[in-house]
Amino acid sequence: MIVVRKRAWKRSVALAALCLALPQSTRATPGHPERVLDAIVELDVARARELLDEHSDSPALPLERARLALYTGDCEGAQAVLTGASAASVREGADLLAVAAACAGATAGALVVKDDEAGVHVRLQDGRDEPLVPFIIDVAGRSRAAMQRDLGVELPRPLRIDLVRDTFSLSAVTGLPVTAAETTGTLAVARWGRVTMISPRATRQGYGWEDTLAHEITHLALARATRDRAPLWLQEGIAKREETRWREPRPGDGQPSAESIAYHAMMNGRAVGIDKLGPSIAMLPTPEAASIAYAEVQSFVNYWIEQNGDTALKLLFADLKGLGSLNADAAMRSVSGYTLAEWNVKWRLHLAKYTPETSQQNLHGVPEGVNGQTLARWVRLTDLFHQQGHYHAASKAIAPALEPAGSLALVRWRAARATLADGQPDRASQLLGGVSDIDVLHGAWYALRGRFLERSGATQEAKVAFDLALSVDPLFDEVACQGRSRHEKFSPTSESVDELCRAARQIVR
Repeated sequence: MIVVRKRAWKRSVALAALCLALPQSTRATPGHPERVLDAIVELDVARARELLDEHSDSPALPLERARLALYTGDCEGAQAVLTGASAASVREGADLLAVAAACAGATAGALVVKDDEAGVHVRLQDGRDEPLVPFIIDVAGRSRAAMQRDLGVELPRPLRIDLVRDTFSLSAVTGLPVTAAETTGTLAVARWGRVTMISPRATRQGYGWEDTLAHEITHLALARATRDRAPLWLQEGIAKREETRWREPRPGDGQPSAESIAYHAMMNGRAVGIDKLGPSIAMLPTPEAASIAYAEVQSFVNYWIEQNGDTALKLLFADLKGLGSLNADAAMRSVSGYTLAEWNVKWRLHLAKYTPETSQQNLHGVPEGVNGQTLARWVRLTDLFHQQGHYHAASKAIAPALEPAGSLALVRWRAARATLADGQPDRASQLLGGVSDIDVLHGAWYALRGRFLERSGATQEAKVAFDLALSVDPLFDEVACQGRSRHEKFSPTSESVDELCRAARQIVR
C-alpha cells in the first residue's frame, strides 16, 4: 500500500463530543448549468470539470466551480473563486462562500493521507489521529463494496473522509448549525461529496465510529444513485439499514429493534412521522425525537423492501434520478403502485400488529434500584486507586457495585482490571463475565476479554473481541493496546496496531 501525505499550513479549530446527514447539495436555480451540477452531486468530478470547461462563458461558472472545489475538499479554492465574484451576491453564492470560509479555517494545517490503491483520501484536522487511518480505510473499503452489492452503486475514487476534532469543526466544514449538532448529538455528516466525522478521541468512551462511517457513506451512494433527489425518509432509512450490513453481526445489533421503538412511539403519541422529518434529522428538537425518527424510517424502509423487493428499490432510485423532482410520489407510484401517503398508512397498520417486546428498556442507564451518585463515587474511587497503583484497594472500592450493577460493562471491566493487576487473573476473568452478562458494547470490556481469550489460546475469538473493542473506542489506550494498561509491555501483532497503541498512550484522558 502506497500512502502519500501532504501538509497545508495555518491554523485550526477545537472543542468536544457528539450521526445524521444533510442533503448533499442545494439544487441549482434554473439559470445554472444543470448538467454541471448533476455531475457534481453524482460525484463525477472528471465529468464536472469537462463541463465547466465547456461552459467557460456561463455567468454561473464561479458558483459551480466553487461547488466543485468544496466537493473535492479544496475549501480555500472555493473561497478564492467566490470572493469578489458576482455569484457571491446571490443567496446561494453567499451561503457557499460562508461554508467555504469556515471550512478553510477549520482545515488549515490539516494532514491529508492518500491511499490511492484503496481509493480513499483521509483529511485529519489533528495529525495525532493518523494511526487510525488504516482502520478507517478498511471500513470505507468494505462499506463501498456493500453499497455496490446491496444498492448497485459504485462509488467513485477517491472516497473522501474528513476527521475533525469537535462539533464546532464539524459545523464549520459541513455547514450544519452548531446548535443542531449539539442538540441531537450529531457525530458525522455526509455533505459536499464527502463524509465529515468527529474523532473518537472527542467522546469520553468513544462511539460506534465504524457503523457511523458506513451510515454516512450510504448517503454518498444514494446521492450518486438518485442525483441527490432521494427524500429524507429514504436517505435515512436506507442508511440505517446499511450501516451494519458491511460487516458480520455483533452483540447488541438491533436491540431494541427499530420496530419496537417505532411501535412504542406510535402507541405513546411520541411518533415523529416519516413525512414530518424537516430538512434533516440532525435538526430535530431532541435526541429522543432523532432516535424515534431513525427507528421509524428504518422500519418503514424495511417494510417497503419486504413488500416490493430489492429490484424495486433500485428502480426507485432510477426513477428519482430521471424524474428530476424531490417529490417521490410519482416514482413510488411508478415502481410500487402506491404513493408515499398510501404506503405510510399500510406501514402503520402493519406496525400496529407488531408484538411488542416485554418492555422498552433503557439499555444504557443505571439499573433500577441503584443510586446513580453512589455508583459514580464507587467508579471514581476505583479509578483513583488504580491510577496510583493501589490495585487491591481498587478491587475493594468497586466490589459494592457488583451486586446491584453487575450488568454494567463499565463496572465489570473495572473490577476485572483491578483484580488482574492485583495478580489474580483467574478471578479477574470470572469477574469480567461473558457477553450475555453486560449491557452494551463497551470497548475496554471487549479488549480485556480479548486478552483473556488470547491467554487461553482462543486466538480467533480474541481477534474478534479486539476488533469489537476498536469499533467503539479505538483511541483509549487499553483498547488500542489490546487490554494492556499503560504501565504494561505490549507486543503488537502488526505495525498498524503498534502505531495505534503508541498514539493512544500519549493521550491524556
